[in-house]
Amino acid sequence: KDASATRQGRRAQAPAPARMFFDDKPKVNLRGKSSSSDRQLLLARAQRERDERQRQRALLRAALLLQSAARAHMALARAREAIRSEFDAAVDASLAQRVEPGVGGSLAAGFASLVRQLLFFHAAPLDDGRRTWLLGALVEALAAEAAAAPSSGLLRASLTPSLTASLVALCLQRLAAAAAGSAGSAASAGSP
Repeated sequence: KDASATRQGRRAQAPAPARMFFDDKPKVNLRGKSSSSDRQLLLARAQRERDERQRQRALLRAALLLQSAARAHMALARAREAIRSEFDAAVDASLAQRVEPGVGGSLAAGFASLVRQLLFFHAAPLDDGRRTWLLGALVEALAAEAAAAPSSGLLRASLTPSLTASLVALCLQRLAAAAAGSAGSAASAGSP
């Protein structure tokens, strides 16, 4: 009887099933309800993060642009140096053979090629001697061509108007700079 009484006592002490679902513990709302100030702070933080990501993207684009410009500048400098070397080799070959410049045996094509090369790589103080030599050789070749066969004009025809205009513009720039330099030195020499 004692064992059955204790079993009945335990049953009597156990909570009622209906009460099990209605306990008095505080309820926690898990929906994420926040006050308006919390929402404003969250939105402000999200905006700051978006702005920072946008700033980082802009910095990355700027860095890529700078790197691209630097690589292009270096590639152009290498190409100019290579063309300058080709020009010097052609000039040295023509001076060694004591003939007018010619690429593929054609005087006209040789001068046109040299003019194009000079226009591509010309840098003011570095290439002044090359420009002077080419202009002198070109004038001599034109004079020789006019004296030998005035009607042929092969050399004159090989120098297209745009090529000639570019060469003249280059020479005029250098002449204007030289004139400005000599005028400035004459003015400073005249003042006591």
